[in-house]
Amino acid sequence: MNILQVIYSLSQGGAERFVVNLSNELTEKGHKVTLCTFRDDETDPAMSFNLQFLNEKVHYVNLKISSGLSIKKINRIENLVKNTRPDIIHCHLNVIPYFYRLAVTNRKIKIFHTLHSLAEKTYGNKLQFYINKFFYTNLLIRPVTISRECQLSFEKLYKLPEVPNINNGCPEILPSPLFSKTKKEVAKYKTNTTEPVFVHVARFHPLKNQELLVDAFNKLAAVQNRFTLLIIGNGFDTPKGLELQRKACRNIHFLGLKPNVGDYLLCSDAFCLTSHYEGLPISLLEALSCGCVPICTAVGGITDVITNNRNGYLSSPSSETAYLEKLLFFMEYPKNITKSSLKEYFQQNYSMSICTNKYISLFEQ
Repeated sequence: MNILQVIYSLSQGGAERFVVNLSNELTEKGHKVTLCTFRDDETDPAMSFNLQFLNEKVHYVNLKISSGLSIKKINRIENLVKNTRPDIIHCHLNVIPYFYRLAVTNRKIKIFHTLHSLAEKTYGNKLQFYINKFFYTNLLIRPVTISRECQLSFEKLYKLPEVPNINNGCPEILPSPLFSKTKKEVAKYKTNTTEPVFVHVARFHPLKNQELLVDAFNKLAAVQNRFTLLIIGNGFDTPKGLELQRKACRNIHFLGLKPNVGDYLLCSDAFCLTSHYEGLPISLLEALSCGCVPICTAVGGITDVITNNRNGYLSSPSSETAYLEKLLFFMEYPKNITKSSLKEYFQQNYSMSICTNKYISLFEQ
């Protein structure tokens, strides 16, 4: 198949990393893939963070389209479609308004839209909701959800049953050439060799609820200060991000954006997310691949992946005390969930190969 993947940018983010991983895997399975992004990644290098992970066999096109919808921009996108002649157009995040016209005028091309979050978070305004519903209902654009929780939210919102659901996947995390250096770096943060290392991977954003994360670990330090928390992601140099850094205890280290996140996961014991909501976070799947025990708030697709006390720990998204209790339990019983069991669970359910095969089957229907 000839497949055109479309997303706003390849900036840091789970959906952006997923598009790269899926494009790579589709290419390895013999399909022709073009990955198109909109935002100008030359004037703003942050827009191309995940480009470094893209297989050279994937044809990459950056249209340098600014935000906002216009006929001129739609024409540019349709010219790309004309030149690449795809069998499949696979849209990610809220790019589908650019494809409304094409969905009506060219029925030979199948257009899919993967919703990377709960359905109510995936459209711009009420008018777009009704337009989306028209295209979804008539299968002019075919929706795909990424977790059972997201699927249920879609069916409830749009009143459309049996929307296809394909759980996110990711490649197995392997040590990069920077692993040895990273291992030494992480060792320097620890006050002794036996203390657990926690890691949080996300940009600084209110939805990620990092206030709760830092407050819970500050309280943990008052009770049991033999731990290290690594926070990896951008945005912590903003005024509010700097304020969060100032109030964090000395066990918490803000590392900024890292190209080799997998190495830090491989050097960690537990993975922390305190989000208000999530679709199905790629960072969580990467953590499972590394055998990091998830300690997360019970929101969105996280609850589809993690069963409390079996392959991770779940707490209320609004309770600092509840999250602290999970941290303390993990520290008291660190071997209750083994790395090997998490790695096996990942391979059986969330490998990139399994995920890609499901997309191929859907595209071929």
